[in-house]
Amino acid sequence: MKKKILKWFIYSIIVLILFILGINSFKKINEKKIVKENIQKFHDFCIFTVGGNHELCTKLLPTQPIIILFIHPECDSCHEEVKQLKEYQTEFQNISILLVTSASLQQAIDFYSNQNLSLFDNIKLCLDEDFKISDHFGINTIPSVFLYNQDKELIFKHKGEIKIETLISYLSEI
Repeated sequence: MKKKILKWFIYSIIVLILFILGINSFKKINEKKIVKENIQKFHDFCIFTVGGNHELCTKLLPTQPIIILFIHPECDSCHEEVKQLKEYQTEFQNISILLVTSASLQQAIDFYSNQNLSLFDNIKLCLDEDFKISDHFGINTIPSVFLYNQDKELIFKHKGEIKIETLISYLSEI
């Protein structure tokens, strides 16, 4: 009798674990689907900018392509990508570039200063300390880049390090 109860108990626990795993998998799949739908069209948002020390509302950006690059000041790949954006500024002069970071305000200020971002009118460093924008885009990898055309439709997305030439090739198709 005890063996029967023990078997039933073990089977019940296994079924319960499988049920919980199934529910969690379903939730993650559903979350990914929602993020994918969210990013297909650029949704306007307001976010604090470092350097300008004001809130930037993206609906006020010029009607031109937008690059959103999620970075962190402690990320070496991020430093390299920002460096390349600055080096190829002639290709990006008619593009709004939003660098979004979840770093602390002081880290963001230091990054802004060290990268001399005040010299570039089209590059804005935005602070996302509460991860509101990062969550909307489903960011789990830094750097991550999203490219939207002037109609605010997603043209290209990439998670991880990217060569600047790839972005330039997608921009040439717009």
